[in-house]
Amino acid sequence: MKSSVRIPYVDYAKAFAIVGVFIMHSAAPAGLSAVVSAYDMMVFFFLSGFVFSIRKYRSFWPFLWNKIRTLIIPGVFLSVVPFFVERAIGIARGDSWNAAQYARYFAGYVINLRGREGFGVIPWFLSCLFLMEIGGYVLIRIVNYLRLDGMRRVTLLGVVAVVSLAVGWMYSAYIHVVLPWGGDVAMSMFGFFVMGIMIRPYAQALHRALTAWSILPAVVVLVIAVLVNGRVFNGSVNPYMNDLGNPLCFVLGAIAGVWAVLAVSRMISDTPWLNRMLGRPLSYCGRNTLVFYCINVPIYPSLIPWLLGLIGLDMASSNIGTLLLCCLGAILINLVICIPCAEIMNRWLPGVLGRKKR
Repeated sequence: MKSSVRIPYVDYAKAFAIVGVFIMHSAAPAGLSAVVSAYDMMVFFFLSGFVFSIRKYRSFWPFLWNKIRTLIIPGVFLSVVPFFVERAIGIARGDSWNAAQYARYFAGYVINLRGREGFGVIPWFLSCLFLMEIGGYVLIRIVNYLRLDGMRRVTLLGVVAVVSLAVGWMYSAYIHVVLPWGGDVAMSMFGFFVMGIMIRPYAQALHRALTAWSILPAVVVLVIAVLVNGRVFNGSVNPYMNDLGNPLCFVLGAIAGVWAVLAVSRMISDTPWLNRMLGRPLSYCGRNTLVFYCINVPIYPSLIPWLLGLIGLDMASSNIGTLLLCCLGAILINLVICIPCAEIMNRWLPGVLGRKKR
């Protein structure tokens, strides 16, 4: 299957993954949040590797510019605009910044260390993906240079994936120092990106394997992995913090969750009445996950809780029913805000996203 052909269930899976981000950035009950966090970002990283290709690039520099144009520039733009909106509100409330504070904020984009108050950063997922795709370019060049195909290719990529996961987990567990540009998270998650590269030549076989009957077993493995990770090893999976808990629970839970999302997405795409009902909205969300993710980052800490508070929903509540309503409300608020933003970007600012005008 050619890499230029869009696979519907890939877009659908991205849509489910971005809804997972909305859930993790809401007041979802702890159990639900733990399950979603155990696999959700790995869906993005796996699919990024699955659709990754360097065929049209003759050398590294055009490839690098394309990644800057489609990941870094949108990330900077979609973080700077909300910053200026926030600053305008702050100034109106009497909270002015001096020149040094602005200089420090914009200098932050150079180092790009997540979690540093007062410093500008590109959303961490984009910086991690940027590093992963550079690593993917080098890896594929090595595979092509060695002229590996078939099982030899799969073996090499499989070894790289396993080693990447092992090294990333050990760094997370024993060093746990935040690196510039999300390098520590990229190290932990690169194995899933490589898995996507490894499986892409077998896309048709994967499609056949992603049956509806495989969804329930995958969900069971995911839930068990999360429970064992939390109750036996007192661990959890939080990609942003680069906390992964027990390595076996982390890997099994993530793979099972990725499989479940892909199987559900494939079932929808292959079931005519489900595809007619859900296909277009899922495809739209899947194609615009970058904008959705970047818009969600500045609005979830304060705007969404404030809007939910207007209708009497308290995100700090301990009531499970209230938290579920807050979670559903957060998803709806995100969609109401993110969809118009995506339309603005696609219609009037496609160049910022590295796309051609529609």
